[in-house]
Formats: sequence, C-alpha cells, structure tokens
Amino acid sequence: MNQPISKSLLSLIRKTEAAERSTAGGRDFLGRMPIPLRRPFKSGLDKTLAAHRAAGGAALDCCFLSGAEWYRPFDALTTAAPEQLPGMLVSTFYHDILKPELLAHYTPSAGRAPRPAHPACAAAGLDDPQGIFRTFAVIPFVFLVDEKRLRGRPAPSVWSDLLDPMWADDIVFGGWRPNELSAYQDFNSYLLLCLHREFGDVGLAAFAANVRHLQHNIRTATQAGSNSRDVGAIAILPWLQAELCPRRERTRVVWPADGALAMPIGYLVKTGEEDRVQPLIAYVDGAELGQVLSRNCYPPTRPQTADAFPAGARLKWPGWNYVRQNDMAADNRLAAEVFFAAWYARHAVAEQRACS
Repeated sequence: MNQPISKSLLSLIRKTEAAERSTAGGRDFLGRMPIPLRRPFKSGLDKTLAAHRAAGGAALDCCFLSGAEWYRPFDALTTAAPEQLPGMLVSTFYHDILKPELLAHYTPSAGRAPRPAHPACAAAGLDDPQGIFRTFAVIPFVFLVDEKRLRGRPAPSVWSDLLDPMWADDIVFGGWRPNELSAYQDFNSYLLLCLHREFGDVGLAAFAANVRHLQHNIRTATQAGSNSRDVGAIAILPWLQAELCPRRERTRVVWPADGALAMPIGYLVKTGEEDRVQPLIAYVDGAELGQVLSRNCYPPTRPQTADAFPAGARLKWPGWNYVRQNDMAADNRLAAEVFFAAWYARHAVAEQRACS
C-alpha cells in the first residue's frame, strides 16, 4: 500500500518547485529533460560545474528542473525582461520554447558554422537552419507489436498503416487521466499533431477509431506481450520504453520504414552569452553525455555517435518551415480536439450498443 506523503516532505517538494519557478529568470542556464534522462543529465551538469569552478572559471548559475514542474518556468520566459532571460535553455521540442518573441533573444552571431549531424538527422532536417534551436538528441517514437495479438495480420511498417480499420481497438499510446470519467490531462500531443498534419481530419479520425485507450508509456511497456485488456496489438512508444518491454519472446520493436517520429531535444544560447556558457555547451554537445543518451535510446544527433541509431534508420517530423509558419500551440489544440471528438464518439456508440 502506498504510504501517505509526510507534511515535511510535502513542504520540501513545494519549496523546491517554488524555487524552480521563482529563480528561473536571470540565470545562466534553465533546462528540462525527459524523466529517464533527468538524473544522469543533472549528474553530468554538476560535474561540469565543479570542474569549471576548480579551473577558476566564473560562477555559473544553473536551474535544472528535476521536480514535477515542467511548463511554468518556460511559460514565463516570453513575458520576462531581456536581462532576466537565462543565458542558455535546454528543452525538448515544445511550443513554449519556440515562440518568436523568445527566439528573437537567442539568435546566434552571423557567420556561425553549421553543425555536423548524423545522416539520419541531416536527411530529416532536424537542425534549425537559423541556428537558434541547436538539436543535440532526439526522442524517436516507434511501434511495439505483440506477435500473438497480430493474429495473422501483417505488422504495421509505416505510419499510414495505423489508419487501417483492421486495427480497430488495437492501438495504445501515451496519456493519463485520474479516472475513466475524467478527460485526459496529459497525452502525446506531438503524436496527434504530426498525424493530423500528415493525414488531416479524416486520417486522425481513422486513427482514433483504432485506439483502444491511452495510458502511461511505462505501464504499456510492462504490459505489452501479456493478456492484459489494457494493451492491444500495437503500442506507440518512445524507443526507450519500447526496448524496456520485458516480454521479448512475444513482442517486437518496429522502427517505421518511413521514419520514426522524431521529437528533437536541443538548446538555445542567448545572444552575446556564447562565451560565458561555453562549458555548458561543451557538456551538452560532448561525448560523455552522448554516451548517456545513446545508452538510453535518446540518440545524440552528432555524427560521431553513428551507432546510436539502428542501421538504415530514418526519421520524420513536421520540419522547420512548418514550425516557423504556424502556431504550434493552436495546431496542438486542434489536433487534440479532432482526435478526442472522434474517440469519445466511438466509445459513446459502443456503450449505447452494450446497453441496448
């Protein structure tokens, strides 16, 4: 049975999160990473800062978000005074870090050389041509298929396969809600955005018709290959969670032939702060973090870690032209509305049939 959180521990958590919220502005560094990478990233960051201090370097004030807070410190950046903006930002690809009014303060100096990239990343155009969002890693979303549940059907090999009616009620992807009567409070909005952009309203509705439900990626990974009613024949998971599935005698990771859906992880450097935060840049782009990323299936994008990707792997994502010509927050909301309208309508019909 879960033990209740003590008042002292709860107070400490609240104080930590309040400190993260209130002190993010004006620092040299503000960063966040996916949960599986938080501890190793923070460990490497602390080592970097210690080595920098030991070498007599100027103090660097860093805030790495390791608590429950994720959005609020970044949401506040667009209204912060320029002098209060962190010298360096590290984040997954999310619309709160891509607002033009924020990016304007992180434009690199003219003549900065392009960054070399792994061939799969270069082919997908992951690096920002304006050099503002400097991609250093990627979250690939892949398929985890249950061979037994396929029941003779060919495993999906490309994203459009997931729209086929033969997968009705057989797909699970990431999301969370407190109970079945509540709306989903967290879900893979990036997946819905990308599917909507590629296949439109009709395609996203077809995908919704095939989705059994949404649940936490770790829960799906541990249940895949079992007889649980909470999983189907196909799970859409980050590559790490797919590889963590313990029932490998029955499951298989499929890297989509048209490309794993890629969410970039990158950093921005405030104009004029390049020299000051250079030790942090060297850490984020360095070989030690690259090995951590590679071991955890968040492959680094630099060419020196070519074996971090499967042989012949391809990546796909919306692209920088789309990012700069569209309101991603609005598009995220629209994709979610289209998906959930179709998904809830299907479940309502199923419930009516069950009651009749």
